[in-house]
Amino acid sequence: MTASLVIEVDRDSVAMGDDVSSHAHSLAVEPGTALSVVLASAAPEIRARGWSWVADVDGRVAAVWSVDQGVRLLVEDSPVSAADGPRRIHFRYFLQIDPAWLYQRLAEGAVADRPALERDYRPIGDRRRDEEERRRERDSPARYLSAECTEALRGFGAEFDLHNDRMARFALLGSSMRVQRADTMTMTFDVTNRVVSSIRPVAVAECWLVAVTGRRMRQARGWAPVPDNPRIPVPELRPMGSGVAGTARWTTRGMRGDPVVQLTGDEAVLAYRLSANRSIGEIVTILSAR
Repeated sequence: MTASLVIEVDRDSVAMGDDVSSHAHSLAVEPGTALSVVLASAAPEIRARGWSWVADVDGRVAAVWSVDQGVRLLVEDSPVSAADGPRRIHFRYFLQIDPAWLYQRLAEGAVADRPALERDYRPIGDRRRDEEERRRERDSPARYLSAECTEALRGFGAEFDLHNDRMARFALLGSSMRVQRADTMTMTFDVTNRVVSSIRPVAVAECWLVAVTGRRMRQARGWAPVPDNPRIPVPELRPMGSGVAGTARWTTRGMRGDPVVQLTGDEAVLAYRLSANRSIGEIVTILSAR
């Protein structure tokens, strides 16, 4: 009987917490098995569509693997052997780069440099994501932000570019903001793609968003700032780790079931002090007064 060939297999971690346990394991295969079959057996257990992995075999780029397309070899599909190996397979995570595009680039001779290929793919990925969001907007009447929130934002000068069941994007006083669902949180991004807020539930996020836009509207029109007069009690905010370029970040210290609020920068905090425990209508009234 021919002894099995034992191959060491490992993969990159894909997120914080994914590296708590080692992904390394051993795979026993029969000599003579095609390399493509071995790679398919060794492939990562993460089965997310659109995720791409580059398989390094004994340090050599050998294939692109994805749930969408399986193993696509960049080398000859030769049988493995006890004499020649392989001895080690490592799957490198290449993010949500389209696996067909990635395979084509590597087959054409591009180096498997993830940051460089990610930069090359970003305009393509951005365009495809935008096309998908606009398709959702066309195909469904559902909207992520409520009609009351949307009306208030428009009243303060927001001009919507996109609004579907999971995202809203609008221009405000020459800048832009993007609001989108991320699991149970509502996240708001500024023009630099910086996370300005992450809030749960949506109703609390809507009130905060109206306060932010209203405050900016007053500043643009040269109106006096509204007094920092929060409705009591406002949930306590505590410091978090610094954000981009040391920008201060804050979060609520709540009990289970309470709203969760994470904010970046002083503007976000002032808007929250105004919006906490108030309705959208109350916020609009306060910020519309001369």
